[in-house]
Amino acid sequence: MDLKIAICSSAHRPQNWTALYNSIGKNDVEFELVFVGPNPPDYRLPHNFRFIKSPVKPQQCIEIAVRNTCADLVMFNFTDDCQFQGQRPLDRLYQVYKSHNDDKIIISCRYMMDGVDLSDASHYFDNSDTTSPLMPLAPLISRKFYCELGGIDKNFQAIFGDLDIAMRAYAQGGKVVMSDVYLNEDKSKRAQSSLCTEYWKQDRGLLESLWIKDGKISFNRAKPAELFSDKNILKFSQGPRGRWRGNGLFLFEKIETNFPRVIRGIRKPSMYFNYAGRMIGYLRDKLRKARLKIES
Repeated sequence: MDLKIAICSSAHRPQNWTALYNSIGKNDVEFELVFVGPNPPDYRLPHNFRFIKSPVKPQQCIEIAVRNTCADLVMFNFTDDCQFQGQRPLDRLYQVYKSHNDDKIIISCRYMMDGVDLSDASHYFDNSDTTSPLMPLAPLISRKFYCELGGIDKNFQAIFGDLDIAMRAYAQGGKVVMSDVYLNEDKSKRAQSSLCTEYWKQDRGLLESLWIKDGKISFNRAKPAELFSDKNILKFSQGPRGRWRGNGLFLFEKIETNFPRVIRGIRKPSMYFNYAGRMIGYLRDKLRKARLKIES
């Protein structure tokens, strides 16, 4: 099999996967799906659909998926609450990629939400500025070029690792090209989960700190990307972990979150003090906001 495209995704809602797979439909190009996440499906997947179980953070799941395919091209940062619109989407994406004859090109899908076309206002580094760099949705990129760029920076937790890679591609002379293939996000399939809402502040803040200097977008990254290690990549979240702790009792790392969490297993005593300090800070902030609300 001459595998051309791999759809690589962090995924935790197996109830959505059959509809997503069916939306791809018939295509001449050979493809596979590689999904990584904590929840295995309770049904049999098609022969070209692989699931890898892992409890690590979403951006690390995507990196695991990419490292476990041999396809020429990878479509990554795909989400399992989306479906393709129209016929032969992968054939069309592949034809656009081939037509440019450029190894450093990234092909983007167009964004819809609940059937409404939002692509004109959703594909820029700064969506309020259409002169800012074009950003991809579910980017299709040469796996070789992806590896040359280094893959996802481990400091991203849930979102925006793809936009960081797009900016690194621009910095190396690459570009983003918009296709005519639409992906529709169905809010009813979110299952009360929205990573964009939950991790916007952390991951968007990181993205802007890397690519904005003196209030302007710069193609000189503020610092080199920190990449995932193969060691224990399936077991432990690397870098800032958010709410995805990973398996095991012995995780001698600082706790990054401000939110309440039960601590299990054996930890260094300093970790408990660190956690308590963060909890106190979190509660103080909540009280301060409550007072301001009452006073106003």
